[in-house]
Amino acid sequence: MTPASRDDAWTVRVSVPAAEVDLVADALFRAGAAAVEERPPVGVGSPVVLVAGPPPGGDVEPLLAAVAGRWPADLVAVDLGAALDAWRDHARPVRAGRLVVRPPWVAADPSSGVAGAVEVVIDPGRAFGSGAHSSTRLALTTLSDLMRGGEAVLDVGCGSGVLAIAALRLGAASAVGIDVDPAAVAATRANAERNGEGGRLTVVEGDAAASPGLPARAFDIVVANLLAPDLVAAAPTVAHALAPDGAAVLAGILTEQAPGVEDACRAVGLDRAADPRTEDGWVALVVAASRRG
Repeated sequence: MTPASRDDAWTVRVSVPAAEVDLVADALFRAGAAAVEERPPVGVGSPVVLVAGPPPGGDVEPLLAAVAGRWPADLVAVDLGAALDAWRDHARPVRAGRLVVRPPWVAADPSSGVAGAVEVVIDPGRAFGSGAHSSTRLALTTLSDLMRGGEAVLDVGCGSGVLAIAALRLGAASAVGIDVDPAAVAATRANAERNGEGGRLTVVEGDAAASPGLPARAFDIVVANLLAPDLVAAAPTVAHALAPDGAAVLAGILTEQAPGVEDACRAVGLDRAADPRTEDGWVALVVAASRRG
C-alpha cells in the first residue's frame, strides 16, 4: 500500500484490550513510533484503539511487525497537513522549570505566571517541539537547572528550536541548532526571530550524527531530544562537541531504553552526571566527560 498523494501519511491502528494498552504502546515506541494516540473504547467491553505514526519519512512496516499476530492492526491513511495542525486549537502554555513555553496565537496570561519565569514563544510549524510532550518538558526543565549564563549551546536535532532558544533566553551567549529536516530548520529560524534571538542562533541543515562537521570541545551544553536509536547514533557527535567541563542533556528516551543510551555514551567517554529525571515513562539523562583515569 502507498499513500494517495505526498500530502497523505500512513498510521497503524491497533485494537487493544484495556489491560494491554501500555504493553502495546511500548512495543510501538520500541519499533520506532514517533507518537501513539490512545482513543477510548466506544462502549463497555470494546477495545481501546491505539494509533501510531512513524517519524517524518519513516516506514510503518516496523510498527505493523511489532504487533503482527498478537493484536488486530491495519493501516490508515491520514491527511498529513490536517493531522499536524489539529493540535493547534488545544494548545496551552507549558511550564518547565524556569521556562514558560507558549504558541504565538495564545495570549500571555500575567495572572497565571510565576515570578522570575522566562517566556519562550514557539510555533513548531511542521517540526517537533511545541513543549507539550513529556520528553520536551523534561529536556527544558533539565536545561533550566543547568544554565548559569554565558554558555555556548548545541541543539542536535533542533526541531522547532525550542531548546536552543530557551537556552538563549536563559542567558546562553550563543547557540547552534542542527537538523536534517528542512521544515525544522525553517521553524527554528522563524522562532529565533520571533523571540529576538536571530542574531545569536546559527541554524545548520544536516545530519550531525552522519557528518559532525562541528568544532571539537566547543560547547558548554549540548541538548538532544531524539528517539533513543538516534541518540545512540549521535553519541559520538555529542562527545566530540562537548567541552571538557560541559554537560549534555539527552531526552526522548523511554525508561527501559535508558541503559542502552547510557552504554552508548560510556563507549565514547561520557558518564552520567546527575540522577535521571522522569515523567510519564520518559527519561532525561545528563552526561559529561568521564573523569576516570
